[in-house]
Amino acid sequence: IIKLDSCNRFATKDKAAFDDIYVRVQQPAQWNMSKTSMTEFFQKYFKQYVQKTAGGRITLSLLINEEGKCCFYQAQPNSNVRPNFNELKALLDQTSWLPAMQDGKPVKFTKVLFINFKGRDISISALD
Repeated sequence: IIKLDSCNRFATKDKAAFDDIYVRVQQPAQWNMSKTSMTEFFQKYFKQYVQKTAGGRITLSLLINEEGKCCFYQAQPNSNVRPNFNELKALLDQTSWLPAMQDGKPVKFTKVLFINFKGRDISISALD
C-alpha cells in the first residue's frame, strides 16, 4: 500500500480531511472533465508504463469533496506496472468531478478505481 497525503488540504480547523465522509450515497461522485473521459485519462497516463507483459491491477482510492475537488490518498499496486504515483497524484488533483449527493446535498465521498492491465490493454472500473 502506498499512502499519499494530497487530502490534507481538505482538513479544516475543527475537522480532519476524512471527517463526515460517505461511503454509500444516493448519487456517487462522477467524472466531470468534458475534454476527456475518465477511461481516456487513465489510459493515456498508464500507456507510458505498460509493456506486452503488463499484468495485474492497481487500486486507487480517491476522496472527492463537496465541491468536486479530488485528492488521491492511497494506491494498492498488485501489478508489474510501476507508475510514478506522485506524478499521478498531481494530475488527479487537477481533475474535476461532480460531487456525490445525499439528500439533495453534496457530500465528501470515497471513490475506488481499479486499473486493470493485460498486456498493453488497460481497463478501468469503479466501485460505487
